[in-house]
Amino acid sequence: VTAAAAMSMQPSPEQISEMITAMQSQCQYFKAATDHNPRDDTSFSNWGSMLMHLSMVSEDQNVKKDFLKQGIEKLERAISLNDNSKTQEGELAYFNLGNALYFAFFLEKDDRMAEEHLRAAKQKFAVAMAKEPGNQMHTQMMEQLQTAHEQRRSAHEQLAKLEGKTDEEKKVEILGLQKQMLESVVETHQKQVEKNPNNVSNLVELAKSMFELAMLCGKEEAMSWFKEAKEIAEKAMGISSADSTAPWLHAVLLQAISYAMDESSESKALYDQAQREFDNVMKREIDLTRREQLGKEREIFSMAMKSWRQQSDSAATGAGAKAEHTDDTAGFLVLIGLAVAIAGAAWYLTKKKN
Repeated sequence: VTAAAAMSMQPSPEQISEMITAMQSQCQYFKAATDHNPRDDTSFSNWGSMLMHLSMVSEDQNVKKDFLKQGIEKLERAISLNDNSKTQEGELAYFNLGNALYFAFFLEKDDRMAEEHLRAAKQKFAVAMAKEPGNQMHTQMMEQLQTAHEQRRSAHEQLAKLEGKTDEEKKVEILGLQKQMLESVVETHQKQVEKNPNNVSNLVELAKSMFELAMLCGKEEAMSWFKEAKEIAEKAMGISSADSTAPWLHAVLLQAISYAMDESSESKALYDQAQREFDNVMKREIDLTRREQLGKEREIFSMAMKSWRQQSDSAATGAGAKAEHTDDTAGFLVLIGLAVAIAGAAWYLTKKKN
């Protein structure tokens, strides 16, 4: 696949804009909820978390920082209303606020300001650990902070290496970094599952991280990740039938597997099964507005998967397909990153309060 061909297959501005708009519509939903009830700490927690996701997928540095600033403000508001505030997914606002401040630590170029963000992040994570001492994610984040300065320095060094490179070269470099990061995330979740194999949340997070990693791989490697993630989602479903995140994730993975296969009666059957499972999850949602939001996320996910299949098929037909796949996929990173974040938004909405 030539560089020109790879560039031509990048997501269109319209596709990226549509996906960002969908995420922003989630924020509008949470804004409406807080306008209706200014003391709705859960909606503030959800809103702050979604703004943090928007910050992570935004390319413009000023926009990225603005979304992050807003996200921190909303999470702080949630905590001011309820010191034990959580998202609908059950994540402590303190923990998400720690993550947002840690992200700000990485973004900040001024060392003094970065240090202030890191100190604040440590404080929030410490509070989260005190509130949920058995939560392995909180413990591991505190452990990760021990090498925070090395990670930040490495990240800034990697960014500096991109200076002077062509757009295609930058995208290949970023793809490699993205895959390394996701491989590390998968390994972290695998360790959590080993410690507590019947924790549904841990299983779902592991399956989700495997899906995210698969989206940066060629068909053969992706299929392996999709199938393993599906088995993990099925285990989570077997442990708790009341949880709605695992069924939605299972439907996502079924559809992903169907797109990774060659077109056949089997792939169509899997696709149809995925649609039925999506429908079942949506039927369980009694809030009409949320159901509409889920429908939108479902459409966007389908669009992203179709684009992923097109990228993989195009790479497979080129000379040296396996070696060239990274160049072809690199231009697709933004779209995939947004798709993952959108899927996360859907999982937020399908998770019921305890």
